[in-house]
Amino acid sequence: MSEIESPKRLSNHVLNQLETATTLSDLVRRIDANLFLRAVDYESFEDVEYNAVPTVRALFCRELAGFSWNGLYEFLSTDGRAVDLGFDSTKFGKYNTAPTRQTLTAAWDTVLSDATKRTILSVSERLVNAAYKNDDALDLRQPRYVDENDSDLRERHVGEFSNDQIRKCVRLARNTVFGAFDSGRAGNTKYPDSRFGELQAFMALGECGTPEGQSRMENFFGEDYTPHGDTHLRTVNKFSANVIQEGFTQSIENLLDAVNHVQILQRPVTAAIDITTWDFHADGELPSEVNGTKDPGRRAYKFATLSLVGKSMPIILASAPVIESSAWDENLSHHYHQTVRKLVKRAQKFVNIDLVLADRGFESLDVYQTLENLGVDYLLPKIEYSNELEVAGRMEQEGEDVAVERAAVDIEIGSHECRLLYVPGGDGETQTFITNRAVAPEDAEAWVEHYANRWCIENEYRAIKQEFLARTSSKNHDLRVYYFVFGILMYNVWRLADVLLKATVTREITDYTPAITAGELADWVAIHLQAEPD
Repeated sequence: MSEIESPKRLSNHVLNQLETATTLSDLVRRIDANLFLRAVDYESFEDVEYNAVPTVRALFCRELAGFSWNGLYEFLSTDGRAVDLGFDSTKFGKYNTAPTRQTLTAAWDTVLSDATKRTILSVSERLVNAAYKNDDALDLRQPRYVDENDSDLRERHVGEFSNDQIRKCVRLARNTVFGAFDSGRAGNTKYPDSRFGELQAFMALGECGTPEGQSRMENFFGEDYTPHGDTHLRTVNKFSANVIQEGFTQSIENLLDAVNHVQILQRPVTAAIDITTWDFHADGELPSEVNGTKDPGRRAYKFATLSLVGKSMPIILASAPVIESSAWDENLSHHYHQTVRKLVKRAQKFVNIDLVLADRGFESLDVYQTLENLGVDYLLPKIEYSNELEVAGRMEQEGEDVAVERAAVDIEIGSHECRLLYVPGGDGETQTFITNRAVAPEDAEAWVEHYANRWCIENEYRAIKQEFLARTSSKNHDLRVYYFVFGILMYNVWRLADVLLKATVTREITDYTPAITAGELADWVAIHLQAEPD
């Protein structure tokens, strides 16, 4: 057919099925996909492996449920759903029960016409809205309520960003990581170092271990191109802490070079420091690098990071493992100010930092003085002891909302004057912050507002652990550090690809809300991992 009915009439067709469908696959199976296809689509599908109708149904599954490409593949691979939707199982790969993620992605990006993609998006959104209002969930995603100016990549695929733009930006972003780590192997080895970065990326993007990562890479690029998992482990197991740090530093330099034509820093240049955990589940004797947590039965590796936040490009500039003293080891106590100094000094090699944020876990005179010695402002919430509670009580009696008190830090490594800021919290209670900035009472609330930017780091940790962290049960601490650092770098690749895409429109980027999700970036990176000539 050459003409398609309006999205509204097509939506009505699908809505009629919504009333009686029991599952997402049941709903999509009832959709007459031919109503959405144009003549040009049928012609394009003559040159590909799978028919247009089941492919359109699969793409509806993705849009209605909000799956990433990997999520869609996993959905179709389970319970015979791909066959139920009409795919020919004789065309599946040897170990597959559905079309590969690469096949599904290519169908959307290069086979379907732009007009058909727009129709699928429009009808999906109408259907999700209707299901949400009528409590007919069927495991559908929540409505996006996206306005016409929203930078959703699925809209930009068929609009502002071309496939070629996305390909170039993703490839440039991935090149900031691959090849940054030097294994020190001989130059005549079978695989270049970048090949192991590619395999590590498949593991990270699939949140899997070496065997599955190898299998995924072979599905994409073939057995000859892919290193064996054992070879990969032998190679990366040789990475020392210095090699890992040098590779991380090189990747950050590459990243900043890639965006030197874009204004990515906005004053005050703000950084957030925090510590995250990576749970340890292996049996047997606990390695000395494993730490306790707030949960008595939980053990974890810990990592401190420093990230740009606020109005600057949100990337992680520094990382360091944290090793504490625990009952099962003879480690020395962890000194937070030493970790803070290490992170800030590493980050200062790349950017001039104006303000550092951290939570109450970093409260100590040594941390305050360390930041003062490093020439940066700091802002931290303060644990409220008797003095702070006394001031808050006096403020309540006198009807004051804001107060600023001078204080001093005077310890062995230096001294400086600081301010205690008493400001209203979201619950109406007075909150106390400490800063070395000379803040007047009338400016206190505005200065404390910067602290809200610290929450960006929590989102970073969530993205790394859910999207970019490979699995391992190894007790080799350096290997664990490499896996986590690689997860950080994949997160940075995501943010870099997003900025490079936006830079095709403007060089002054003020909104860093991702135009592409982490899951979508994973799909694109997987497609463009393989080295290719420029």
